[in-house]
Amino acid sequence: MIARHLVFLKVASICFGNLNETYIAPLIGDLQRAPLVALVNTSDIRQNILKSFKKQLNEKVDNLVKQKLKNINHRIQKLEEKWKSFEKDISTGTKKGKVIRDCSDLPKDVRSGIYRIKPEKEKAFNVYCEMTIDSGRWTVIQRRKNGDLDFYLGWAKYKTGFGHLNREFWMGNDKIHTLTSQGRYELRIDLYDFDNNQAYAKYQHFYIGNETSKYKISVNGYSGTAGDSLHYSNGARFTTLDMDNDDSIHNCATYHPGAWWYKSCMRSNLHGDYYIKTLIGTWNGIIWNTWKGYQYSLKATSMMIRRLC
Repeated sequence: MIARHLVFLKVASICFGNLNETYIAPLIGDLQRAPLVALVNTSDIRQNILKSFKKQLNEKVDNLVKQKLKNINHRIQKLEEKWKSFEKDISTGTKKGKVIRDCSDLPKDVRSGIYRIKPEKEKAFNVYCEMTIDSGRWTVIQRRKNGDLDFYLGWAKYKTGFGHLNREFWMGNDKIHTLTSQGRYELRIDLYDFDNNQAYAKYQHFYIGNETSKYKISVNGYSGTAGDSLHYSNGARFTTLDMDNDDSIHNCATYHPGAWWYKSCMRSNLHGDYYIKTLIGTWNGIIWNTWKGYQYSLKATSMMIRRLC
């Protein structure tokens, strides 16, 4: 009988912890109580069982954690290998053996930033890719933000490009010609005023010729909220302060400081002088006439192109 109680008490001690006289008393008679209490309280059996159970539990938990960590490390290694391969592709202007001609060839889930592209029959170079606005995959060719960069520059600078891709810059007429010669491109222009208002102009077709053509612009198919101020420039040649290719008796780039596809002279000029004051002299500053008029200089602009086919 005592042996049966002992077995019961061993199990109960595991489940309920240390058992004292209060718990034992209802289970056994007075004659048996004293020796059993002494046995339970002094025996190492309960401690050994608990230690064994704890050891087994720790081993199982350790094995489970190790296996999970192993799986996680394996997945991280695979992702690192995939990313290194992607970085290598981007650095050389390729993607899984395919040439990255512009930002249109990038995966949809990459972030906006600087990537290396390899246009057809040209050397690779870095560009800024906008991957969030209007379904993304835009190659940014121009950006103005705060006036830190001087845009009143000569032909050579506009030919090769200037500025910093993360800040203000012009890609360069040669590069823009190279890109827009690869297929059909659309153009998107985003405009910002000093009251945090924004508007855009989008064109279904955009192309500029080579230097021999004086970077003649072809643009049409407007849609957007800013109005079509670039249509006037369609067919115009590019003019800078030291290269007058416009139709005016004056050099429009010096008469209304900037560099643009002037005729006589313009309805837009996104390379005009930067003004902190929004209201300035007639046709001076960063102008988009159909949105803010010819006496309002904009705060910020960006020009982006995307290959359609």
